[in-house]
Amino acid sequence: MKKEVAEILEFDYNKLDCLKSSPRGEVWLAKDNATGELVIIKHVKLKGLPYAVIQKSSFRLPAKIFFCDEDEADTVIVEEFISGENLAKRKESLSESEARKILIWLCDGLVELHAQKIIHRDIKPSNLILQFGRIRLIDFDAARIFKSGKEEDTKLLGTKGYAPPEQYGSGQTDARSDIYSLGVTMKNLLGAGYNGRLKKILDKCTEYDPARRFKSVSELKRALRFEKFFYRVKICAAIFLAAWIFITVNRMNDDTTKPPIVAEKISAENSLGGLKLGDSVETVHKIFGAEKEIRASEEFPDNNFYEYNDLVIAVKNNSVTSISTYTDAIKDGRGIRQGDSLEKVIAAYGEEGWTVASDDGAIFYEYPFELADGNSAVRRFAIRNNVVEYIGLRRDN
Repeated sequence: MKKEVAEILEFDYNKLDCLKSSPRGEVWLAKDNATGELVIIKHVKLKGLPYAVIQKSSFRLPAKIFFCDEDEADTVIVEEFISGENLAKRKESLSESEARKILIWLCDGLVELHAQKIIHRDIKPSNLILQFGRIRLIDFDAARIFKSGKEEDTKLLGTKGYAPPEQYGSGQTDARSDIYSLGVTMKNLLGAGYNGRLKKILDKCTEYDPARRFKSVSELKRALRFEKFFYRVKICAAIFLAAWIFITVNRMNDDTTKPPIVAEKISAENSLGGLKLGDSVETVHKIFGAEKEIRASEEFPDNNFYEYNDLVIAVKNNSVTSISTYTDAIKDGRGIRQGDSLEKVIAAYGEEGWTVASDDGAIFYEYPFELADGNSAVRRFAIRNNVVEYIGLRRDN
């Protein structure tokens, strides 16, 4: 450590407790003499760490960096002390809902880091802290800056059991390496016996071959959001079918029963972003251009998902069967888009549609209608805090 750096630390901070000491360096809990706030002082015998980049940015996951100095031998930083629940100390497994929220928060934060070529390389429960209802990611001592063209990492760091195979010298780590560690972390936090709705997504995160994993955390986030959407679709379809059977049986027993919701009363234009159910793949490409990825649907046999940014289109036999969007750049046939109010939805479609509450506080507003070929379809709006979260359009058969 430089003499002038040691003098700054001695004058500005009061060391309270040595939290960690090893041949690689020391970590101290300290107090800022000027503000009285707790801070972390790190002296790491490594160079080339991304702390200087973090200091200049406003990332949401890492601790805020107050001071950073690097020389030929080591790195010294003073950073924010993050209090909260360390997930490694949690006694109970995460619920599926908790795991999904944490995954999405981490995806949002890792997007920022990966955009600056920062690969954490040591995501694990002990480096995740739940603070004020949000997740924070600590300890960037194994992190590196991704350099295009390199075949493998210079320093082989990380934690056994959480680090991906390529981190042990078989290749260069990149965003997919963090995705691997994220998948292993969530599997452990969900418990050894977990076999729920996130399992297939986490299995893809932890593929041995990086090429078989999600290509980016943005792609992982889309998978999480649309898995939830299609699970709700199946639940709502079951509820709708049960309600339809109930109404039909009652009509058979009582001719005076009023018919259920009819197309003439609440149907909208069969359109979302200018695309209609029944349109061809050629029309999809004409409107939205080339897709980012095509994948086979595990939820609906014989369907393929054409994925764009915040847009997924299901196609069966060259015919669009569903459209789902999370972006305000796309509006439906009556001008509704993400971010609009529930009042605007009701003004456009009325209040007669089915409503279904989800397990995370959102409410599905569903409006069944009849297609030109006589088949039925459903338009649905996910509403959270009286605002449209996403819009879906789906053919029932």
